[in-house]
Parts: sequence; structure tokens; C-alpha cells
Amino acid sequence: MGVATLKRTNLLQTCALVALIALSVGSCRVYASEASDLAKSDVAQTNWYRAIMQLVQQYLPATTTSHKVDLLTPAETLQPLLSCPNIHARFTREPQRLAGRTMVTLSCGDNQRDNPRFVQIDVTVTGNYLVVTRDLAAKHTLARNDITIEQGDLGRLPRYALLATPKAMQQVIGQQLRRALSQHSILQENLLTKPQVVGFGDELVIEASGKGFQITRTAEAMDTGAIGDIIRVRLNNKQLIRVKIVAPGRAEPAQ
Repeated sequence: MGVATLKRTNLLQTCALVALIALSVGSCRVYASEASDLAKSDVAQTNWYRAIMQLVQQYLPATTTSHKVDLLTPAETLQPLLSCPNIHARFTREPQRLAGRTMVTLSCGDNQRDNPRFVQIDVTVTGNYLVVTRDLAAKHTLARNDITIEQGDLGRLPRYALLATPKAMQQVIGQQLRRALSQHSILQENLLTKPQVVGFGDELVIEASGKGFQITRTAEAMDTGAIGDIIRVRLNNKQLIRVKIVAPGRAEPAQ
């Protein structure tokens, strides 16, 4: 056999070996992927995973439309919990609004301090929240047509963002903006204030009633306030008392 023929044969054998190795690696990748999927399926059947999912369900915001939970802690570290029939799950720190990364404490049985396991999870929550429909000036009093609902990742919202619950929508109507907002700005609790209906020096009618009697007196406001606020007033005899504002120009004795 000539030198050229020998080199050609060696080259063909090398190529065949490389191809065989590539096929083997490809097969390993397929099996690894299948093993990964199988592992995820196994994790979902464990008691500790179910306990985490139940805990998350309890704390999801009221306006949640969808959510996803990613386990960041390796499942292998939770092997000791596999034999425990009763898993107790709680958040290490109770979330103000569940979204993003958080830590869960898992324990076996009722003894929560006996060898707890800590699991980090990442919760992605999509839900509804309130935004303004147009540019609004500071001290603007909100009406129903000033607000609307948008949907998005609740984990990206500011801390005091208002979710689109019926209670929140009812509460914001009639409140004033502390500063100007541009169209589609997220409505936040700390940007709202109740409108002041009583100013310093205003005359107020104080009404006190009970079984079989009703007393009406006038007084001078010594503070400013909104409906529901308790302020000081001065009666005609110079006596100072505390009253609760019930409407513009009207109040009742504070309890």
C-alpha cells in the first residue's frame, strides 16, 4: 500500500471516529434532556413541592390572572423531606405583595424548628392594576373616568401601586393627587390624599344626638382636615373640644 493510500485511509478512519463521537454526544444530550424533564415531573409529585404551591396560592394578589413558580434551590438538597408525609411551608418573611424572589421555610410535621429546610423560589405574577387615563395636574380630584385597568408583571410595580380590586377603585374616586401624573402612570397609594373640606378658621356646625335629644352648636375650626379626620374646634365660650368631620361644614363630637 502506498503512502498516499495509507494517509487517505487514516483520514477516513479519523472522520468516522469524529462522526461517531458526535452522534454519541447528541444522544447523551437527548437522554440528559429527558432525564431533566423526568426530574421535574418527579419534583412536582413530592409533598414539599405541593406544600410550596399551596402556600403560593394562598398569597397570590387578588387581581392575579396567571403565575409561574421557579425553584431556585437544587431539589437534591431536599431529599430528607421525601419521607415526611406532613410538610409545613411558610415564608421566611411574609411578602407584602407576592412577586419575584422569596424564601420559603419547609419543616416536617408540626415542629417547625426541627431541622428546617430553606428553599428559594422565583414567582412571576401577571395581574391587573390601576393607571390614569390622561395627564392629570396636582391636586386634581379623581373621578371614575380618570382611571382604568392595565395588565402586566406585578413584580415590576412600585411598592405602593394600587391593584385593580373593586375596593381600591372605589377608594381612589374622590381623592386628590399629591403631584401631577402623565397618561398611563401607575396609580400609587402614597400619591393620593383626601381632599381638605375644612380650613383653619372655618365655621362648623357641631351636631350631637342621642336617645330623645339633639344638640346643635357652632364652632371655629382650629385645624384643617378631610372627611373622617378628627380636629380641634373652639366653641363660643372659648372651650376647645375634638370633633370628627362628617361633611363640609359639619362635624360631630369625637368618640
